[in-house]
Amino acid sequence: FFKIDIVLIEFIHTARMVGQYSVAYKWVEALNIIPSFFTQALLPVMARQAHEDRASLLRTYTLAIKLLVIVALPAAVFFTFAAEALTQVLGGAEFLPDGAIALQLMIWSIPIGWMNSLTQYVLIALDLQRRITWAFVIGVTFNLITNLVFIPTYGYQAAALTTIASEAVLWVAFGWLLRGSVGSIDWLAVIWKPAVMAAVMLGVLVLGWGWMPTAALAGAALVYGVGLYVLRP
Repeated sequence: FFKIDIVLIEFIHTARMVGQYSVAYKWVEALNIIPSFFTQALLPVMARQAHEDRASLLRTYTLAIKLLVIVALPAAVFFTFAAEALTQVLGGAEFLPDGAIALQLMIWSIPIGWMNSLTQYVLIALDLQRRITWAFVIGVTFNLITNLVFIPTYGYQAAALTTIASEAVLWVAFGWLLRGSVGSIDWLAVIWKPAVMAAVMLGVLVLGWGWMPTAALAGAALVYGVGLYVLRP
């Protein structure tokens, strides 16, 4: 349902804007292979734990969420700064600057989206697929209404931000369902350490990208890795 926005952009605006927006989508979809395969690998274990040991399921899920966030946040930071070059690789110079702006916005859907990808299958392992359907009904409704309201005025920017907001709506709904089955999760404790280091990484790139992008990227990656080693998320 997240591609509702492409249909609306083409109907309300132009095919050119669809092309600019689709370049960003291609990168996001490529990155989404990571949570997809990761979840497939974990699903047999989580399905067994869901029926035999829910305390173990909660520990497995929490660790998996941490691992996904640890990868997703620096990826989002990197794509934010490298968006222009990455857009040119896939689409060419004619897709700039709008394709790069769309990617810079949409890439920030992956930290929440990756968590949703895993959580959805944890809920399925808990036999809550019927209730998941209602979560998606809420998500689809929010996505459609928000896009209809804002795409006519703000175009692809509204579509990209709506993608992030729709992931957040699903995350809240999934979290509510999960809490009723395995107990509450201290999301701040789970996320804050990689989030702090991603913010530091962002700061390093802000300071160094203008004069030496490659060195800034290497320094940011080093700072992120060292920070995780010290904080031990």
